[in-house]
Amino acid sequence: METAPKSMMDLPAIREFDAFPKTIPTYKERSSRGGILTIVVGFLIMILIWHELREYLFGAATYSFSVDNTVGHDLGLNFDVTINMPCHYLSIDVRDAVGDRMHISDEFKKEGTEFSIGQAARLETNNDAGISASKMVRDAQGGWTRPTFKKTKPLIPEGPACRIFGSTHVKKVTGNLHITTLGHGYLSWEHTDHQLMNLTHVISEFSFGEFFPNMVQPLDNSVEITDKPFHIFQYFISVVPTTYINSGGRQVFTNQYSVTDMSRSTEHGRGVPGIFFKYDIEPMYLTIRERTTTLVQFLVRLAGIVGGIVVCTGWAYRGIDYAASRVMPKLGKETSHGYSDLDSGLPHVSPTRTATRRFYT
Repeated sequence: METAPKSMMDLPAIREFDAFPKTIPTYKERSSRGGILTIVVGFLIMILIWHELREYLFGAATYSFSVDNTVGHDLGLNFDVTINMPCHYLSIDVRDAVGDRMHISDEFKKEGTEFSIGQAARLETNNDAGISASKMVRDAQGGWTRPTFKKTKPLIPEGPACRIFGSTHVKKVTGNLHITTLGHGYLSWEHTDHQLMNLTHVISEFSFGEFFPNMVQPLDNSVEITDKPFHIFQYFISVVPTTYINSGGRQVFTNQYSVTDMSRSTEHGRGVPGIFFKYDIEPMYLTIRERTTTLVQFLVRLAGIVGGIVVCTGWAYRGIDYAASRVMPKLGKETSHGYSDLDSGLPHVSPTRTATRRFYT
């Protein structure tokens, strides 16, 4: 008499419906190939898990471009440069595509100091790594007070070098900001002695828009050196209006730019020595949005990665093992213990014939 099943889990129909059959441990075979493959798969899974974990913790930036349809006539310009010349002989001017020329020397502060390169580096070696939108927003909105420029150290009135810094507004069109010496640029009643001319400079800040001192721009902390009195430094700048949006939805409206520099020596009367910043406003708008995944999305993607790699690797391994098992028996018929019957000196005996021994009485 058959015993009734104790629970629904003991029903034969339920057992037949099992999509996850188990193999008895006795019939499992372990091999060196499987061990090596397991190590490789484990290493690959760890790499992909680390990639997903980084995206979950720090997010990933997405970039979108659009036509700049904002209406604005002015553009903020933040400037901080130290030049290896006394302040008295330096002049700052802006000429734009409209044809206007603005003498803005009085809009910036000039303070005497000593020239020092410090931690500055040449522009070609001063490429800063990409900064996340979250860090941009934190740097821009981290303080409660209005950002200001650092104090000049050391402050030396009528010093051998000059620090020029401050913020101003220029027209939102192509323009050229240039620093020249008196008597070697625009008309001036004073002429700078050639022995005093040295346009070696360190750029501590050069940005457009609202001043965020913690945001790193391409020209920040860069240096250019010359030992010639007549030298031309040119920077060609392409400005792109940009909005940074972190994962919390907080926004920062600013401008970023790319820059190409060129410098050359010239002779008296064959060029205007100076530092020239030629900027062009691009007609596009860039939005950098930081996206992060939720915990549920992270776990689902993690399960998909681990399960997918394990299943696909198992199928591939079984396929290769099956193909090898089909090929190896054929090779085994031809060779036995490393040599064939044809290679031995013994006579060949057909397996279909049997030797019999007769006994006579």
